[in-house]
Amino acid sequence: MNAFQIHGETIQFFPDGAIFLPDHGALVVADVHLGKSATFRAKGLPVPEGDTSRDLIRLATLVQQTQASRLIVAGDLFHAPAGITQEIEGAIQCFLDQLDIPFHLVGGNHDATLKRFPCAISAIESYDIGTLRIIHDPKDTTEDRLHLAGHWHPVVRIKDGGRRSLRLRCFILRNRTLVLPSFGSFTGGAVIPLEPNDRAFVAIREKVVELPSQLVR
Repeated sequence: MNAFQIHGETIQFFPDGAIFLPDHGALVVADVHLGKSATFRAKGLPVPEGDTSRDLIRLATLVQQTQASRLIVAGDLFHAPAGITQEIEGAIQCFLDQLDIPFHLVGGNHDATLKRFPCAISAIESYDIGTLRIIHDPKDTTEDRLHLAGHWHPVVRIKDGGRRSLRLRCFILRNRTLVLPSFGSFTGGAVIPLEPNDRAFVAIREKVVELPSQLVR
């Protein structure tokens, strides 16, 4: 865990792709995509099970580690209707029963494909904490506050000598918007070209560090 001051807010970064706001007791993740492997299995692809349970365990561990007083998902908690099986719905209900803190879902584009949310979960358009606003799509920002967002599944390509490069999930700070990497263990990533004033943060083993701009390929 590493803490950075960003537009007056203390933000702790975790290598798992989560952030914690200690001044507000809030743990924030984005793009969990629960049930993604089940969605592929429903279409006949032999994708192994386990990503939903694994990601819920990771979330529970982070809640315990940070002693968070609330958990917020910045969109795309779910992947698709076909992925909400009885087994996955049971796992989600067990997680929520044991969570013991308020849970908030900011609806994402994948969440919008569900006709109903399992386990009485509901989605909201955005979530405000003090001067912070949590949204899903970075295009929905305004200039009057710091935003936390997801949707991009950001990855950076780092120079590794010659023609080789390394791809790493990253947090990107662009103007007043901090975009989180996808939290789900069965989600892909997209290389986001960095603009001149962007800041990128990547996980190096157990730490999150700010990436020098000259390393970005």
